[in-house]
Amino acid sequence: MHRLLLVAALLLLNGPLAQAQAQAQTYDQLLEGAAQQLGQKNYCAATAAFERAFADSTKAGPFDLYAGAGAAANCPGRQQQALRWLLRLTRQPMLPITARDVDQMAQDASLSSLHGFPAWNGFLASLRQAAVRRAAEAQRAAAEWQSAALRQALPSPPKKSTYAAAQPGFALYYAPVDTVRVPYLVYVPTTYQPARPTALLVYLHGGIMSTTQFQAADPGVAQEPIFAAAAAHNTLVLYPFGRNSFGWLNQRAALDNVRTMIKQVQQRYHIDSRRVYLGGMSNGGTAAFWYACQSPAGFAGFFAISALPASALGPLHFKQLRRGAPLYSLHAQDDEVVSYQAVQAIYAQQHGQARQWHFAARPAGGHAFLYGPDGPAALRSLLDQLIKKPTLGQAN
Repeated sequence: MHRLLLVAALLLLNGPLAQAQAQAQTYDQLLEGAAQQLGQKNYCAATAAFERAFADSTKAGPFDLYAGAGAAANCPGRQQQALRWLLRLTRQPMLPITARDVDQMAQDASLSSLHGFPAWNGFLASLRQAAVRRAAEAQRAAAEWQSAALRQALPSPPKKSTYAAAQPGFALYYAPVDTVRVPYLVYVPTTYQPARPTALLVYLHGGIMSTTQFQAADPGVAQEPIFAAAAAHNTLVLYPFGRNSFGWLNQRAALDNVRTMIKQVQQRYHIDSRRVYLGGMSNGGTAAFWYACQSPAGFAGFFAISALPASALGPLHFKQLRRGAPLYSLHAQDDEVVSYQAVQAIYAQQHGQARQWHFAARPAGGHAFLYGPDGPAALRSLLDQLIKKPTLGQAN
């Protein structure tokens, strides 16, 4: 009897139950172990860890497969496994790949041991085909996005102070400046009613220094946190597009054109002129400081996220923030792009006269905390303070 119990115990220890317990680690835990081994250059141990993780074929993503292939390519005798994972990568639906990515993979030193295998050239050829398909799909999606947003645009009303019904969502407009047609979006919440005056948020995006073209054809703009925050506050959004040759850092004409856009929006939508707010993130937040300090008229308040309170167009007049429209700014203490210490020093120096500048810090999240897990909630909280605060009067 005891012998039978011992045999049963051994079967349990080595049978399906034991295997199930060994697989009890989550996919993320297995990947974390693989990453640790890879970081220590224990390539064979990392390959084994990736194998255990990839046993669940439903969870293995393209980036994970690529990392696993890098480990196997550097483990003696496991090059064929590396190639199998790479070919499995090419079969991923909607593979996020570009032609530039393929060129970089072709030169990746960690995969150099695979270059002599015929399957390597097949892998690269499959990737290039996937990149071509993705580029065509992206072009099609961009054209559809623009077409849909243009259809949402309202014509100029025949009479002043008459407003047509507007479909919820995004409408695309253009504000010409000399030979430049500057695009901008208007986001309309589901709660908008043309008979009722509604608040307007003017939001200036970041990344101007690295943006060579207006990004009006990018459907991804709809995921910007400002739109969900505006929906929660029942406000419209004016979202101008900028670029490095026509943006809100060095071109005064771009800043002036934002006011032209506001006027156009006020003609088409029933905007409460007492509740127009302007803000932005990074470069856009820097522009918010410029408006608050140099040209605050017409705005009920300002907000700035991860922004440097300085301007290439001249010294900021912080005394404009002594009274009138407030400015709320939020900065992460571990910001790796715009130093928190530098911003805090400017605030400490100017707060005596800029009493309407309300500066808040958060301990972590980096420069792009807005796009992190709690970024949208932080934005809504910031807007709660700005929009719900009683207006102290228009700045002159």
